[in-house]
Amino acid sequence: MFEIHSLRVGELYLPHGDRIMRDPVHCWLVTDGKTRILVDSGMPDMPEVRRSLNVDGIGGGHASLIEALALHGLAPQDIEFVIPTHLHFDHGCNLDLFPDACVLVQRDELFHAIDPVATQRIYYRRDIVIELINRKRGSQLRLLDDDCDFMDGIKLLKLPAHTPGMHVPIITTARGKAALVSDLGDHYRYWYPADPRASDKPMRFMTGSFLPSPIRSEGEREFVAAMQRVIDHTDIVVPAHDFRIPKHMPEEWFAIPDSTAGDLAHVAPEGSARTPN
Repeated sequence: MFEIHSLRVGELYLPHGDRIMRDPVHCWLVTDGKTRILVDSGMPDMPEVRRSLNVDGIGGGHASLIEALALHGLAPQDIEFVIPTHLHFDHGCNLDLFPDACVLVQRDELFHAIDPVATQRIYYRRDIVIELINRKRGSQLRLLDDDCDFMDGIKLLKLPAHTPGMHVPIITTARGKAALVSDLGDHYRYWYPADPRASDKPMRFMTGSFLPSPIRSEGEREFVAAMQRVIDHTDIVVPAHDFRIPKHMPEEWFAIPDSTAGDLAHVAPEGSARTPN
C-alpha cells in the first residue's frame, strides 16, 4: 500500500485578456516506506518562465522542489523513480536533480516532445528532451510503449488525449485507488462539469459526461474515452492544477471537494493589479 503526498512547487498566473487565472503546479511523492517515487517534476524557476513564456507566477525550479521534498525529510538523491505524466514544461522540468533515478516515459511522448503538434510547441522545452536523451537507458531511462504494471500497487495507463504519450499512474492506497490524472482534466470541473461542488458554473447538460481540456492532441471523443478509462480503473482522481486536491492520501480522501470554496483560481494573487478570471 502506498501513501501519496501532494507537493505544491509553484503557481502560474495565466493571462485571459485583462484578467488572470491562477494555476498551482503540483508534483506527487509516492511511497510505501521503502520505494520513493516522484510523479511529475515541476516547472522551471520563474525568471526562466517569464523569459520563455512571458507568464508570471511564483516558485518553480530546483529550489522549490528541493524545499518540498525536504518537508518530508527527503533530498533529491532519495528518489528512485521519476514518472512524468507528460513532458510539458510544468510537468517534466528539473529532471537533472535526479541523475541516478530511473525516469519512466512513454516513447510516443518523447517523440512528440521532439516534434509536437503546432499548438503544443510552446509547452515543450529542448532542455527536457536533451536531458532524457543523455540518460543511460535502463538504469536512468525506461521508455514505455503502452500500459505498464510498474510494480505491485502501481499501474500506468497510457492515455493519448492531452498529449500523444501521456500516462496516468493508478496508485493503490489503504482506502482505494487514486489516479494522478495531471492534465487529463487538470481541474475538478473537467471531471464533474455538472456538479456545483466542482465548478461555480455547473453545466447541467453535461451530467454523466466529462469536459475535455482545451489543450489536447486528440479529438473530443478520444479525450472523453480516455477520461472514462481512468474512472473505470480508480476510485478518485487528483488533477494537477486545482487548489483543492488532497494533500496526503489516504488520510485525505474524496472524489469531489465539498464546495468551490478554496479554489483560489478565482482570487487575485497578492500584489496583483489584475482581476482574476
